[in-house]
Amino acid sequence: MENQLIESNDSSDDISAILGSVRGRIINELSINEKSMDELAEILAINKNAVKEHMDSLEMKGYVKSFFRGGKSGRPRKFFELTEKGMSLFPKKYITLATYLFSEFEKEVGTDRMNMILGRIADRMLKDMGMKVTDQPSANREQKIRELSEFVSALNRLGYYARLEVSDDTVRIVRHNCIFYDIAKNNTKIICGTLENQLINKSIEEKFTIVEKFTDGAKKCVVEVKL
Repeated sequence: MENQLIESNDSSDDISAILGSVRGRIINELSINEKSMDELAEILAINKNAVKEHMDSLEMKGYVKSFFRGGKSGRPRKFFELTEKGMSLFPKKYITLATYLFSEFEKEVGTDRMNMILGRIADRMLKDMGMKVTDQPSANREQKIRELSEFVSALNRLGYYARLEVSDDTVRIVRHNCIFYDIAKNNTKIICGTLENQLINKSIEEKFTIVEKFTDGAKKCVVEVKL
């Protein structure tokens, strides 16, 4: 019995929604192997001028790159292949993998050790943000606000889109993005309950309350610190 290749159109449909149907199909074809202009024209049933227009656009955007390959006779022919950016168009399952890893790792080492490791991760993140880990509460109101402002600036360097709101007795850290959002949806206890709490604790060493969370359906994450 002859082997049959069963194709799924899911990834092709996703890419076509981004690039258009013809260019989505080109990306899908090049994911199998590199192809020449003639081969693409035949597969797509369009003329070479139309193929060239599509390939020029895809190459300019960095999704494909061209190269020349010589044959036994005649001039070298131009071929196209996907770049790393082109490959990135296909669906990835990083979030699923991360969720499995968190679950299995916690089973393997236990919750206490998992929390300790997440604390070390928080230390590394703060160091990468240029923040100093503190174990002393702020001496006065002005110092507390200054340290919170530095923390918000560090969050923004990571991509949190955060701002500081100061009232008479409360400071609110309002974040309009969560860089762990997709992972946090399935791992709220680990990401929101441990890692992000550690980030705040190690940065400001103040009592705080998370009053709004993305994972609870809110449009922002809000942390309140009493002055």
